[in-house]
Amino acid sequence: MPGHMKSNYKQRHKREREKRHLNHPFPCITLAAAIKRALNSPRIKRRLNAVQITSEWESLVGSNLAQHVQPVSLHKGLLTLQADSSVWRQQICFMKEQLLEQISSRFKEEMVRDLRIK
Repeated sequence: MPGHMKSNYKQRHKREREKRHLNHPFPCITLAAAIKRALNSPRIKRRLNAVQITSEWESLVGSNLAQHVQPVSLHKGLLTLQADSSVWRQQICFMKEQLLEQISSRFKEEMVRDLRIK
């Protein structure tokens, strides 16, 4: 294409895009659909899973254990717990499989695959 034809094509194409944009300046999506889409993003799901575990921690493990052991982070299926003494770290080690079963039965997704105790 000669130089002046290229610029005419670009200008015409640009005008067509601008017309389309003026006819539909915003994507047609409801607020509910936008929220649903946002909540289904992997990044948000991971953070919501961590919040769910933290908020339900006491009911998952019981009040006595919850006083001494707290969830710290959830990253790629690894739930890190902070124990306030070596005695409670050892107790969690003994209860690891039971805790994993309780978590997986409470939440429909397999969000926790393993535990790490600090």
